[in-house]
Amino acid sequence: MKRIMYPLFAAAMVAMSSCQDEIAEKPVTPAQPGDEITFGSSLTDVDSQTRTIYGDEPVNGAYPVYWEAGDQISIYCPEASNGNLVNYKVTPDEIDASHSSAVTKVNPDQAGLQWGTAPVHHFSAFYPADRILGQQDGRLLAEIPVNQDPISWKHEPNEAGGMTYTGVANTDYAFMWAYNEHETVDDGDVALDFKPWVTILDVEINGPETPGQEIKMSSVQIRSTTNETLNGEFYLDFTAVEKDPTNPNAAPTYIQAGNPNATRSQITIQLYDNNFHEDEANEADRGDFITLGHNDKIVVRFYLLPKDTNYDTSARQDLQIRVTPYNSAVLTRTLTAEEGSQKGGILAHKVNKVILPSVSKTGPNYWMSSLNPNIYVTELSLPGSKMSYQTAENVSGRNAVYYQDLSIADQVTNGIRAFQIQTASSNEPNNWYDSGDASDQVLYMTVAGNKTSTRFKEIVKEIATGLKTAEAAGKNQEYAFILLTAALGECEDYGPLRDRTAGNLAWMDAIRNELAEMAAEEDTYRLYTGEITPTTTIDDVKGHIIIKVNYNDDDMGNHLSEKDRIPAMFAKWGEFDDVSTPFTETSAYAINLMRWGTSHNVNNGALQWFYHEATSVGYNNNGGEETYAQKIGNIEDMWNRSVGYYNSNSDHSMWFLNDLGGCYVNGGYSSGESQRGVNDWTQEVGPYATRLLQNRTEDATLGIVLINYANPENDYSGNLIQTIINNNFNFQLRTRGSSQSNVYNASYSKGGNAIGWD
Repeated sequence: MKRIMYPLFAAAMVAMSSCQDEIAEKPVTPAQPGDEITFGSSLTDVDSQTRTIYGDEPVNGAYPVYWEAGDQISIYCPEASNGNLVNYKVTPDEIDASHSSAVTKVNPDQAGLQWGTAPVHHFSAFYPADRILGQQDGRLLAEIPVNQDPISWKHEPNEAGGMTYTGVANTDYAFMWAYNEHETVDDGDVALDFKPWVTILDVEINGPETPGQEIKMSSVQIRSTTNETLNGEFYLDFTAVEKDPTNPNAAPTYIQAGNPNATRSQITIQLYDNNFHEDEANEADRGDFITLGHNDKIVVRFYLLPKDTNYDTSARQDLQIRVTPYNSAVLTRTLTAEEGSQKGGILAHKVNKVILPSVSKTGPNYWMSSLNPNIYVTELSLPGSKMSYQTAENVSGRNAVYYQDLSIADQVTNGIRAFQIQTASSNEPNNWYDSGDASDQVLYMTVAGNKTSTRFKEIVKEIATGLKTAEAAGKNQEYAFILLTAALGECEDYGPLRDRTAGNLAWMDAIRNELAEMAAEEDTYRLYTGEITPTTTIDDVKGHIIIKVNYNDDDMGNHLSEKDRIPAMFAKWGEFDDVSTPFTETSAYAINLMRWGTSHNVNNGALQWFYHEATSVGYNNNGGEETYAQKIGNIEDMWNRSVGYYNSNSDHSMWFLNDLGGCYVNGGYSSGESQRGVNDWTQEVGPYATRLLQNRTEDATLGIVLINYANPENDYSGNLIQTIINNNFNFQLRTRGSSQSNVYNASYSKGGNAIGWD
């Protein structure tokens, strides 16, 4: 709910009118213990000076702050006789809304703060009251969230002839404070003069410099280049103010609360408007990432914890703005304030205006390199491609069906980081007359269940080349994940008959052989050969490819030796009772044990594999397939379960897979897979999943998400890919604790950015 109005007609600091309750010289009646305490409040003038950072000219004016009907404040008084924290509501003055005409209890039937026996009472107040999460030893617990997406967007023409898209911020995070000491012998209300506490950045993003050019935008982020805390739970500590209440620069400090090992040095705003296409008749089709043309602008607001130890309000130099165009390289601007009407950086407790240069789209989508390297890999959200190699280029025949329209190399370039690869084994002894054995098994790619002449290792090399290209561009944190499955009908056994119907065990041999061959050539194939554990991080696996093998039954699993050390994770496919969990399992998904190095059941491993299996979706229910409602219900339920798991566990041991790929079947003209079925399902599930995730506020990984047409330019899958990527920046992902500050800078090369960017 909107709390405070910050009109955007000026680029300025917070300016507030002051009001000090006047005390007339007259006899007073001392307050008696048990009497209810009454209050008066105002918003004080802390600094009306205008300052614009990175603007060509300073903008005259200020941001006035007004009380609104319904605003509530929390007041803490340790000397009060009846408890010490009570919420009050503020009634704005009709003539000047920066003052209150009354401060009254939220619940008139309950007692307010009452005078105690102490000669002096100390009052600490906080706005808004409903953001107080608790208290400890007189300190108020509150939180600045990492996800500060606007509650709505305004579309208005601007003076330059373009459109300005203004994100209406949730001003519940415009925290303010007040402090006063009052002697019980004094008469009258306790005066509470509220001052702003958070640091606010008002960021203006300008459209492309070239007339006629349009660039779709994804997100904007503020981050600390030195890993200073910007968000999260904190205790507001009034000690500094109590010790020096007459100091005009005094302000409460904070003590970090919550999980210290979380990504708390960045705040992200998605540039996604649920009503961007206002002319669409179907409300569900209106949402989109905002597209900027020449002279267009986006304006958003960030709320940060102030960097003000011992109420130091000096300018900070550690902040960097990062703007990400849709499926493009990141544009960065470090806020050193070398330009502008005042030099020195961002000031605490103020509204700081930041005007950015024109945006440009350049470079591949190396999004992983923008993340904290200490994040656990099990908790990331990875966009993945369904049947990654089954592309339009690789299929043939009149009834051929493909799931992807980009090559695997292009998928890597466009930010896809998980791949479902289907393979089959071939028996290739050195001599034609040999029947072969386990060492002669070789792994080949399949398309639509048919074995090709392309070795699996060639595809791995293609992905590894993409990772090396990223490193050459200075993006050193990219890695990839491959889900390896079998087309058992094409697997060739060894022995005199080379029976293709008994090749399930031979496929496991081919896995062992192929991965050992690639592990021996680390620079070419980049397999990750260390053990994947619940504490494995981006920093551990960067520049490498993680392999996960699905096998079908215990015979296949126990065919490998318990002493094998194959560089892959293994989990049984299609088992629904492998692991007992508090989650209710259905035929749509299961939780299985995941082992590292071998599939042999002697090793239970520390990881679990929680997956939603791919299923055909019926146009009708004639074939017994899942209906649309059942399928999307399972998709949503899977993500809800990930939220439940994330909130109740901190061991990072669950790896999620949600398969959104597949196709419609039984449409009256075809009982099986068809291109129309793939297209129709993609057009349904892509927009549905995007809306679902854009409206979700809970913190949790999405896991690996497999989709058809994993192409950012696809009308139905593109926004979903970007939404999955953005989920990694929208909440406090947990990190491995470190005594060292791990500084990471994801700025793009100067040669590729617009003038004015780093």
